[in-house]
Amino acid sequence: ASGWRLQPLLPLVDPKQPDAGLPDAPHWRRGDVMQRIRGANVRRTRQQRIQAEERYRQPTPLWVRWLWNAFAGLLMVIFLAGFTLYVLPAATVTVTPGREPISVSVRLIADPALDAPDFNRNRLPARLLETNIVEQGTQATTGSRQKASGNAGGRVTFTNQGPDSVTVPDGTVVSTVTGTLVRFRTRGDVTVPGGLGQRADAVIEALDPGIEGNVLPNTIGNISGALRFRLNVTNPQGTGGGGAALVNVVTQEDRDQLLAETTARAEGDAYQALQESADPGEWLPEESVLTYVIAQAFGQFNDEESDELTLDLRLLAQGTAVEDALSTQAALTELRRAIPDMGRLVTDSITYRREPGVVTVGRSVEYTVTASAEYVIPIDAAEVRDLIAGTRPADAIAALQQRWQLERPPEIYRDPELLPTLPTLPNRIQVRVEYEGALEEDTTP
Repeated sequence: ASGWRLQPLLPLVDPKQPDAGLPDAPHWRRGDVMQRIRGANVRRTRQQRIQAEERYRQPTPLWVRWLWNAFAGLLMVIFLAGFTLYVLPAATVTVTPGREPISVSVRLIADPALDAPDFNRNRLPARLLETNIVEQGTQATTGSRQKASGNAGGRVTFTNQGPDSVTVPDGTVVSTVTGTLVRFRTRGDVTVPGGLGQRADAVIEALDPGIEGNVLPNTIGNISGALRFRLNVTNPQGTGGGGAALVNVVTQEDRDQLLAETTARAEGDAYQALQESADPGEWLPEESVLTYVIAQAFGQFNDEESDELTLDLRLLAQGTAVEDALSTQAALTELRRAIPDMGRLVTDSITYRREPGVVTVGRSVEYTVTASAEYVIPIDAAEVRDLIAGTRPADAIAALQQRWQLERPPEIYRDPELLPTLPTLPNRIQVRVEYEGALEEDTTP
C-alpha cells in the first residue's frame, strides 16, 4: 500500500535552474534595452562631474574673501580679549583661621572588674585599695550615781543577864531590830562585870558604809551568836558618820558617742592611709572610701564606776583608685568627636576638670570630667574660591571675615591687575590656609 505524503502548496524550485518555468521578461527589460539605459546614465554622470569641476575652478569673488577674513579676525580678537581678561588673570588668597572655644563633659564609670578601657561606652578599669586602721578613743563619762562613803559609828551598852562576868570579843556583830536591818561590829574586847544588870559600853562600827549606818537611838537590840542568851544590847544614842557621794559611771550613751567619734576619726584617717597606698597618677575619690568595723573593745562596762571610757577600734578601709591618664584620654576622645570636620585642636589650650557629684555604685565610681580647649576653625578652599570669585578685593576681604573668624585679615595678591575684581573663574584663584604662629596642630596620639 502506498504511504501518505504531504503535498507542498507551491511548486518546487530547482536549485540548479531556479528560473526554470518562469515566463519570459518583457521587451523593455531585455538586455539590449538595459544596456542602452545604463549607457545613458553613465554619460549623464560624467557631464555632471565636469560641470561641478568647472564651477569649483572658478575664483571666489574678492568681496567674499574680504568678508570672510574680517569675520575670522574679529573672532580671533574676541577670543584673545576674553582669554586676557578672564583666563589669564590669577589671584592668591592667604587666610589665617582663628580659634573657637569648645567644651564637652563626659560621664565616666570606673569599675575594678574591668581589665581594659572601653572608650566607646565610657567605661574605665579601676584598682581596689585596702588597708587596716587602728584607732583609740577616750571620753569622760557622763553618768552618775550615789556611792556610800564612810562607815557610821557609835556606842552600845551591854547588860549582863547572869551572875558571871561576860567577855565580848572584838568584832562581835550587833544589829538593829526595827526598820532596815543594819549590822555593826564591836571594836576591841569588852568585859561585862558579873551580876544581874551589870553594864559595859563598847564602840561599834557599821559593817557597810553609807548613810544606812546612821540609826536612831534604841534601835540596836540584837546580838549575833550565843552571847544573845547572856547579854542584852542597846544604843542609848544614835550612830553617825555614814555618808554618800556622787560618782561617775559609764552609760550606753557614752559608749555610742565614743564609738561614733572614734569611727569618724578612723574614717578620716582611712582616706589618708589609702591615698598613701595609691600609685602616682591615680585619683582616689573620697566618696569611694568605705569602712567596715572588724573589732571594737571598750575598757569599761555599762554602769561601771569610772571617770573616763576607753575604746580600741579596728577598721577595714576600702577605696577605688582611677588612673588620671585614662580619664583625660576618655575626655580627649569625646572632645575630638565634638570638633567639626577638618578642625584641629590646639594642644596648649586643652584643660581637664573633674566635676563634683561623684556617685558610688557598689565598688564602681561614676564621675564627670569636663574637657575644654580651642580648635582651629576649618576653612574649605573650594568654598573660599566660590565666595570671592568675581568680587572686588575689599568686598572679598569683608565676605571672608564675615563667613569665618580669622586670626588676621586675609591677604590677596593679583597677577596681573588688569581688572578691578578678582578672577571670575574660581579655578584661577589659589587659596592658602596657614596654621603657623600661635595656631599649633594637635599632635597628641
